[in-house]
Amino acid sequence: MNSLRRLLAVFDLFRPDQPVIDVDIICRELGYTPATAYRYLRELGDAGLLKRLPRGYALGPRIVTLEQLMTHYDPLLACSQDLVEQLVADTGLDALVSEWHGDSVVNVLVQRGTDAGPVGGGRGQPISLFHSATSRVVLAHLLPRQIRRVYDAHAPVADSPQHGLEWKTFTKSLLAIRKQGYCVSDGELHPGRSGVAAPIFDDKRRVIGSMTLVGRSERFHAFQQSYLRYLVTGAASELTSRIALR
Repeated sequence: MNSLRRLLAVFDLFRPDQPVIDVDIICRELGYTPATAYRYLRELGDAGLLKRLPRGYALGPRIVTLEQLMTHYDPLLACSQDLVEQLVADTGLDALVSEWHGDSVVNVLVQRGTDAGPVGGGRGQPISLFHSATSRVVLAHLLPRQIRRVYDAHAPVADSPQHGLEWKTFTKSLLAIRKQGYCVSDGELHPGRSGVAAPIFDDKRRVIGSMTLVGRSERFHAFQQSYLRYLVTGAASELTSRIALR
């Protein structure tokens, strides 16, 4: 791991039960030396990315500025806002735009519909790689070596609560998703919630994320499934075209 990645790993320590961090937490959870932990806290504090509190360090005001910049200038967000609004208007379901980064698929835009219930991960939260249409449609369009790496690093093992994920069955399912151009999940991530997702590509036709329609299964299945597939694949295709033009 290079020095920048080591520095940015500090942000992974923030979570609901740990909104403030200190040197001891950094050393314990990341394995850094005290000298390195002190240096990273100072550098992040000087940049406004962290702020000093009596009990340690919390996220700083500079992050809000970066959030605003991303909202206005990130092509994926700037080009997709009207598309997700139209999806919600047409269906009342939730519409998501999610981005592939590292070994994670993260929601970068969440437009809630009239359908109450968990969205399957709020904005900025990673989505389950193997139990969500949002993620599986992305995995299906990765290179074979990338898929193998993700599988080896993250697939549930045989004795896990989620049970094992057999490689041959897994790759066969991804091949079917890639061929049809969309993925449907039914109660996999949350009971009683269903979704359909389509891939988003960059100008070189590399997958960069996905667009998803999701909601209560009762409402989801009240629509013709071909209609929902048409909507989400059409919106994802239009977003791909817009990104290529930018």
